[in-house]
Amino acid sequence: MYYRTEQILSAYPMEFTGNTKGRGSILCTDSQGIYLLKEYTGSVRRLEALEGVLEYLKQRGFLAEELVRTSEGGLRYQDVDGTSYFLRKTFRGRECDTRNQDEILCVMKHMARLHVLFSGWKSQVSDEGKESNSDFISQNFFWNARSNDERQTLSVADKHTRELKKVKNYVRGKKKKNDFESEFLRGYGHYMEQAFQVLQMEQEQPLPEDVMQLIHGDFNQHNLLFTRDGLALVGFEKLRCDLFVSDLTNFMRKILEKHNWNSGLGMDMVMAYNTVRTLEPWELRQLYMRLLYPEKFWKIVNHYFNTRKTWVSGRNIEKLTRLYSQEQKREEFLSMLFYLIK
Repeated sequence: MYYRTEQILSAYPMEFTGNTKGRGSILCTDSQGIYLLKEYTGSVRRLEALEGVLEYLKQRGFLAEELVRTSEGGLRYQDVDGTSYFLRKTFRGRECDTRNQDEILCVMKHMARLHVLFSGWKSQVSDEGKESNSDFISQNFFWNARSNDERQTLSVADKHTRELKKVKNYVRGKKKKNDFESEFLRGYGHYMEQAFQVLQMEQEQPLPEDVMQLIHGDFNQHNLLFTRDGLALVGFEKLRCDLFVSDLTNFMRKILEKHNWNSGLGMDMVMAYNTVRTLEPWELRQLYMRLLYPEKFWKIVNHYFNTRKTWVSGRNIEKLTRLYSQEQKREEFLSMLFYLIK
């Protein structure tokens, strides 16, 4: 792999001084900065679209990574075995400290600034009708604006709830249940009540029209770097069209799980975001619904169901037990958040 990496990097105009293996990528350096080389399975057009969005953010002073073209001008390098790679210029810095509440609130404001800029991107596309930008919004690899009926049919909550029912039927049909399955059944009824509540809310209050926007798609502490030039955001590979609340939910759930669903911190996070970009009433409802849905319960159970069941990992049982232990605090926070949507 070392020689292959050297061969791939030789396709770029920089003189790299070293490279090391990182998390799913190769970390490279030259005299100008630091880069990440990763495998890529998408289309060239998607990379071109992504490059346009990143350039748009850069022009507006938002610190985000840059895609690097090869010496021949391509955004994707294809190896002799057919594997494709792309290179991005990133930043030196440290990840967001999830124990530091000041940094967490700083990140929430940064997310809101990103969403404000993405709102501007959508307006620019509508006003100018640039071919490349219009293509970016309309291509199949992004979830563009659909009718409310289509969104309801494709509801992630509905899909996950059906999967939980399937697991319950499987477990109930077993004569002898292992420890994980017993723990699963202990919490199943409680979490399914929450799932059905979310599904009912989806039916009663469908989304407004034309609310889909660009979102980061993988907004978490690993993609937030505190640098000497400020807070930088990286890892845009999952950029897509969705609701801004999706980024918000993803980050808040990860942080609040680490803080035992601290209600004060949770409300401060919402308010910090709100100081930069005001959340609409329907967005607050969506945030409540997405945090109410037992996503963590589904994730643990789904992992168990899709792996070999002849041996049950104690780790999975520990995750369920920890989840149950946090449930009271989680419900307290959700109760506070519910008052904002009344």
